[in-house]
Amino acid sequence: MTYSFQELLLSIALTIYVTVNVVVGVIRWGHKCAPYTKHADYYFPGWRTMVGCSLSYLLLSPVIFLPSDPDAILQLRMMLLLSSPFFCAVLIFSYFGRVLKVTWWRKPIYLLSITYAVMAAIALQMTIKPGTQMEGDFLKWFFIIGGALALIYFAIFILAFRLILKALRQFSEENYSNPDDFPKQYAESIAWIPVLHLIMSWSTAINGDLWGLSFGLFILSILSVIILLGSLSPHRATEVDRLEADLNAGTSEKALEAETLSPERKEEILRTIRRRVEEEKVYLDSNLTLSKLSRDCGLNRTYVSSVLNESLGGFFYYVNRCRLKHADDYKSSHPQADVDDIALASGFNSRQSLYNARKRLN
Repeated sequence: MTYSFQELLLSIALTIYVTVNVVVGVIRWGHKCAPYTKHADYYFPGWRTMVGCSLSYLLLSPVIFLPSDPDAILQLRMMLLLSSPFFCAVLIFSYFGRVLKVTWWRKPIYLLSITYAVMAAIALQMTIKPGTQMEGDFLKWFFIIGGALALIYFAIFILAFRLILKALRQFSEENYSNPDDFPKQYAESIAWIPVLHLIMSWSTAINGDLWGLSFGLFILSILSVIILLGSLSPHRATEVDRLEADLNAGTSEKALEAETLSPERKEEILRTIRRRVEEEKVYLDSNLTLSKLSRDCGLNRTYVSSVLNESLGGFFYYVNRCRLKHADDYKSSHPQADVDDIALASGFNSRQSLYNARKRLN
């Protein structure tokens, strides 16, 4: 079969796009291995989702050999329209949902995955067995349903994107006992990639001509490489010094507000905090925050922060001193335990969190 230059260019662009995404999936699968094998889900949250999404682009392979077939082009356009908002939403939820330990997103994503799989199967059948699909009611309803799903996926993507923005906003408002567990710098730098991917994918699909499809696929291939490079290094447990400095910024003004507390009231607050933290061992909660501790104690957050800074060196130092003591005791009573087990049993999410806390406190 003889192809025109535009058709050949589209075939090459799609070959590169599919190949890049498959390679991304394979590399991502291999890179989660040592030294992070035991806790791959902590250092690389959502790696399984990324592998699955990357390999799913193999569904577009038949179009590589049929760049002149109208049904094949229709499949490509529809898959670009659906895949970008769906995959970006799933990847964001899978990564940051696990980081933030929220699970409410799982059921709607599973349900929507079924609709995406059905549309992908129909599109694939159109490519493998071309014919009358381009005519009549089938074409009309295919686009109506596909367009409706694309809008639903877009709404899910917006919800996922808000998850990152909300987490970034809350992170600046609360003191975290394990501040290195939320990859703030990574979240700030990677947030624009899904937005750009969505814009490029939709503009390519809507344009529809062979030149536009080819150019769009080349750009999308570059974005896939950027996503891969950004995901190869673990982005958790690496920023504790800078993050703690950020978290403590502005504490002095709040502390001044609490200086009016009487010595008796301060002592009462201190006893409540120590009972909750040391006797009830809430420091074993790896997600413990200053706000959460204050709510559990039934105390004003500003007062708790002030008393901790004045009497115990601050929230981060106090909680992690308790954790490190627990880690030493746990190691003595469990001599066969490795560092990861000791860290998890002591309120840390990883050995890196334990090391960072020990470094800070020493």
